[in-house]
Amino acid sequence: MKFRLPQSPARFRLTTTLGTAAMNAVRSVAARYQWLIYPLLVFLLTRGVVWSAAYYAELAMPSPTSDAAWHALPNNVFLDVWARWDSGFYLGIVDHGYYFEPGQQSSVAFFPVYPLLTSLVKPLAGSTVAAGWLISNLCFLGALIFLYRLTEFEFRDASTARRAIFYLAAFPTSFFFSAIYTESTFLLFAIGAFYFARRQAWAWAVLFGLLCGATRIVGVVMWGVVGLEWLRAQGWTLQRSWRREAWSTLFKTLRTQWMILALICIIPLGLISYMGFLKVKFNDPVAFSTTQAAWQRQTNGPVKVVYDSLASLRGSDFLTGMRVWWHVLLDVGSLIAVLASSVTIWRRLGESYAIYSLLSMLIPASSSTQSLMRYILVVFPFFMLLGVWGKRQWLDTVLITGGCMFLGVLTTIFVNWYFVA
Repeated sequence: MKFRLPQSPARFRLTTTLGTAAMNAVRSVAARYQWLIYPLLVFLLTRGVVWSAAYYAELAMPSPTSDAAWHALPNNVFLDVWARWDSGFYLGIVDHGYYFEPGQQSSVAFFPVYPLLTSLVKPLAGSTVAAGWLISNLCFLGALIFLYRLTEFEFRDASTARRAIFYLAAFPTSFFFSAIYTESTFLLFAIGAFYFARRQAWAWAVLFGLLCGATRIVGVVMWGVVGLEWLRAQGWTLQRSWRREAWSTLFKTLRTQWMILALICIIPLGLISYMGFLKVKFNDPVAFSTTQAAWQRQTNGPVKVVYDSLASLRGSDFLTGMRVWWHVLLDVGSLIAVLASSVTIWRRLGESYAIYSLLSMLIPASSSTQSLMRYILVVFPFFMLLGVWGKRQWLDTVLITGGCMFLGVLTTIFVNWYFVA
């Protein structure tokens, strides 16, 4: 039997020192790259749960047998569950191009950036559904990274950034970030535009803002948002607009930075380019608006639309008409939540954040309250604010527990062809 002599004190100290140094190096790397590591962990955790829930919900529950319940990939349940409702229009655009039939629901209502990205990835992914799913999830990961960095930049607090991205990823309707919808793509571009504008990287801010306008009609507001951020960088805000020195400084700056302002003015080209395409192909540059009537959407203003939605509940019994009740209440509740928090968003983050938040909800609410609990997903300043409020332990517990619980329920409903938003 061989006996090993114990280490000498000097050797033991050397081993301990090396181990401590290695641990410190790991901690240093983790701290330096937490803006990447934490969003990646949140993405993997929440998407893993959502993907699993969707897969087993489809297997365990019977789907409707009507003609509306089509299946894009019937032999691949994992991917097929993410092609529901409006996904069919995006898949059709990629595979067959745009079509427009006046008076009927037509694919021109859906803007081109997401289908374009999907078509670029399709040869690598192997199918249109796989490509769309891949784009949605990669864009969501990118959005989480940008949101982390932007929140940390604004509040100088990593814990607030961590809470903000987790609340977003665990929000009840956040399963749309993995579906073949534009939520994740638009969110990435919107946060990116804000992030680069706050960093005064104007060329990048303009590029992301332009992409917003070609992804959704609401994206055109990024023209004003990036413009306001440029004004703020020069010391001019709406609150200071009555001060003479604010205007004096602005005019002096314009003499040397007019090219940046001119660059910002090209942001609407995203929308204008799509309108030009529609004019050439269908002789109707606003076909995306014309076809909205087929979805019973008419611009009546948010006040009348909300009033009519609530009035529709009068003759509906809560139990027998539960589906109508929960749709209206959750959609209107999402709008009220953003409206109520907009003043605080203005105070804590600035006027551009508040204006973006308000218009992101008020523009769609001007024609219908339907799907507002999906549209709130791109109102990222609201989640940044929740990240601040989440310092209260009880609220943090409520947001995480309630969010995860309803996320599972709504995911199950969505993949089984029941309309959510």
